[in-house]
Formats: sequence, structure tokens, C-alpha cells
Amino acid sequence: MSTASQGKSPAQLFRHLSAKWPAAFNPKAPRPLKIGIHHDIRVLDGELSDDEVRRALLAYTRMAKYLAKLDAGAARVDLDGKPAGEVSDADAATAKALLCARKDKQETKPPPEPRAEPEAPPKPKPKQTAVFKAKNTADSRSGIVVETKRRRSFRKPMA
Repeated sequence: MSTASQGKSPAQLFRHLSAKWPAAFNPKAPRPLKIGIHHDIRVLDGELSDDEVRRALLAYTRMAKYLAKLDAGAARVDLDGKPAGEVSDADAATAKALLCARKDKQETKPPPEPRAEPEAPPKPKPKQTAVFKAKNTADSRSGIVVETKRRRSFRKPMA
């Protein structure tokens, strides 16, 4: 089930939102968004589906910079950048818990081990027959051994 809208990355969707409403969506200096802002976006922007709006907002509101700005009592903004409510104590606590969990996860994560080059399997030795070994061990001046094969011919007795 692949559609063109599902192919858009959250970054592309966020760029779309920040181009339309730069006062509300600024990745360098994020401000807490109004609760229910997705309804406002759906009313004013018919280009994005519900899923696209959800994915863009999730990416924006999970940024570390955004979570750091969620202090209790901080002003939330609507699409025009005007105040539209305040950050509650519960929202601020949740944001701080998420940031702490991320920090703990990064600190406890062991550094990646360097990858060792896979060892090549040893080259198989050429198979040597008993005759070949015997001829190789024989003393020869040139060190070259030539094997010849005899032909046998069978004659039918004449009757």
C-alpha cells in the first residue's frame, strides 16, 4: 500500500508547514504549539492528509529543542504566532521525563565496537595423487615433472 503521500518524509512535511506558517513552526527556535493545532491545519490546508499532518507534528514536537521549551506556564502559540494557552505542569513534566530518558539512553549505550574484517577462508591445497607425490619427490635436475599416459591398444585375434 504505497502512495505518494506516504513517501513524503516528516522533514518534507515539516518544511511545508514552516513555509505556510513560519510564526508557529520554526525549527531553530521552536515555541510550544496550541493544543489541537492539527484541527486548524486541516481546516486551512487541504494539501496534507490527516496522517501527513500527524507525522509532521510528531516529528516537530519530539525534537529536543521543542521539548526543552515546554516549561510550566510557557505560552503556547497558534498558527499565526499569537498566544493560545499555557503549558500545563503535566505537559512540562512529561517533556522533562522524555528528555531525561533520552539522555540516560545515550549515556548507558555502549560505544559501537569496531567491526573486524571478515577473515578469508584458507585456500584449499591442491589435491595430489600418490603418483604425483612420488614423482615430485624424485630427484630431478630441472624440478619439472612430466606425466605421460600410455595408450593401450587392443587387437582382435584373427580367426
